[in-house]
Parts: sequence; structure tokens; C-alpha cells
Amino acid sequence: MSYAKVLLGLVISFITGAGCQLLHIPVPSPPVLSGALLVFAMSVGYWLVDRSMRHCEARHKSLCGGHAISTGKES
Repeated sequence: MSYAKVLLGLVISFITGAGCQLLHIPVPSPPVLSGALLVFAMSVGYWLVDRSMRHCEARHKSLCGGHAISTGKES
């Protein structure tokens, strides 16, 4: 994952938040700071693990069906 993807994610998040505020609709995230920090921490954790595990080969990839979009399957 590149820094451009992280930056794009932050920009989209701010645009979504601003749009919700301007249109007076509920924000699709926790309405308190601790909830927002939890979402941020989970996102950063996912990103850090993704960066640190790039060199690892998936050991059980043959058992994984993958995502429906990537495999052409539909549920």
C-alpha cells in the first residue's frame, strides 16, 4: 500500500464528513472522539500489518476462494 492510497483515504474521509455536515445527515462513523480514534487506530493497524507482511507468502492461499468480484463467482 502506498502513501498515495493513505492520503486518498484521508481526503475521501474528510470530504464525506464535510458533505454529511453540509447536508445535515448523520456521519457514518462514531459520533464521539473515542470512537473516531478507535476507527483511526484500526485503520493504522491494518496498514502497518499490511506493510510488514508484504514479504510473507500466504500459506493457505489454495484453500481461499477469494472475493466474488476477483473470482467471477456471485453469491
